[in-house]
Amino acid sequence: MPMLLDYGNILGVSRNFSLVIGACFQYSTRIYGIESFLPAHFKSDYWTFFRKKRAVFVKHSGSDRGLHMGWQGLYADRMALISDTSIIGLLKLAERPDVISFAGGLPDPRSFPLAAMKEVSDWVFDNQGGAAMQYGPTAGYTTLREWIAERMKLVDRVSLTAEHIIVTTGGVEAMDLIAKTFINPGDTVVVEAPTYLAALHVFRSYQARFVDVPVDDDGMRIDLLEERLSALKREGVRPKLIYTIPAFQNPAGVSMSEERRKKLVEVADRYGIPILEDAAYAELRFEGPSPSSLVSLNPDGVLFANTFSKIFGPGVRLGWIAAPPEVIAQLCQAKQGTDQCSSTLGQRLVYEYGKRGLIEPQIEASISLYREKRDRVLQAVASLFPPGCTWTRPEGGFYLWVTLPEGVNTTPMLEWAIQNEKVAYVAGPPFYADGRGQNQFRLCFSFINPEKIEEGIRRLSRVAEHHIERRHHAQQR
Repeated sequence: MPMLLDYGNILGVSRNFSLVIGACFQYSTRIYGIESFLPAHFKSDYWTFFRKKRAVFVKHSGSDRGLHMGWQGLYADRMALISDTSIIGLLKLAERPDVISFAGGLPDPRSFPLAAMKEVSDWVFDNQGGAAMQYGPTAGYTTLREWIAERMKLVDRVSLTAEHIIVTTGGVEAMDLIAKTFINPGDTVVVEAPTYLAALHVFRSYQARFVDVPVDDDGMRIDLLEERLSALKREGVRPKLIYTIPAFQNPAGVSMSEERRKKLVEVADRYGIPILEDAAYAELRFEGPSPSSLVSLNPDGVLFANTFSKIFGPGVRLGWIAAPPEVIAQLCQAKQGTDQCSSTLGQRLVYEYGKRGLIEPQIEASISLYREKRDRVLQAVASLFPPGCTWTRPEGGFYLWVTLPEGVNTTPMLEWAIQNEKVAYVAGPPFYADGRGQNQFRLCFSFINPEKIEEGIRRLSRVAEHHIERRHHAQQR
């Protein structure tokens, strides 16, 4: 654009600015049909826009008068940290009706007492319809917050008030609000290895640095946590959070022992690090006594996140955070920039449902349903899986964690399993901050039809046996 650049020099503006002005000018002339009167050097097929030294090239055909946005150069840098779609693509295949899927962590629809839910919903619309369809307080419907706090006294054995509660749009928003409130780019978050992949996704979006701590059958290894924290302290690093799922962990299905829970709280308090306790599955206990919640052991040092997705239904998209009131005030500020308030209709529905005493029977029925499925899965893997495979034995929740012999890669194995045996799971690497766990995978038993469990495990055993044999042949070469 020599003519335009000459005007740029005359006006004292930069070449990049001139190019942008030139592109806008060219677009205007095309819209108004006067480009035929312009000099030839104004008729370039390419318009160039600059952003952070990256160019976006927008090509137009002779017959196309519309602007074609070049999106690739416009995405925020953080998207590179959370843009792995390989698992999403593979799990889309698992939606096929001929595939037996142990992949998605969905509740069984039979756990939803729809008739009772409809009755409560009708009552809310008949008696509170106008208010239910209106905006609500950012912290949540006050009556629901009071009910949550009262219920936590019984379930989690901690004495709180409504001022300690903020209602969130599901459990993932709870983590997102906490991350937004506490994490600066480069801050350290301690996570379990493996851990919930959506939590890693949330923390990555705020450019956190991870330090992971392995889990065993009793949950997070607190001895190794102390080693990690001691090393970080020598480096002058104070982690912002310790994230843990102490009950029926996703993906491993293991639970933290009472002894380790007390030790974790003591260690975190000594180093001055808040604990983020994810309690999504804690009420789905099939057997054994319930250990102390972490928040009951230190209400001032634990951020407690929970969801109604597992004990009511994910369709209402509601969860909550319990934290000191000063933290709740900051979380409310953070929520103002996301959704301002969670669904008022959903909150009134859940409150009325809970006030009528309907959640406890639903949880009891869910436990019975999921316990049967857990038992069928454990029985099937014990009788069908090939030698060299190990797995966890969850006492509640949705998941068990399978480990194959070293050298077997469960990511390409997943694609082979879907295509050849019509069975699906979730491969191990997305559950680790550093992408290890290649020989591991998660089995979810919550959603699958119980009559398909044995056949699904039989298919998985053939998949595992095939890939273990391939590894053996490859090692002999």
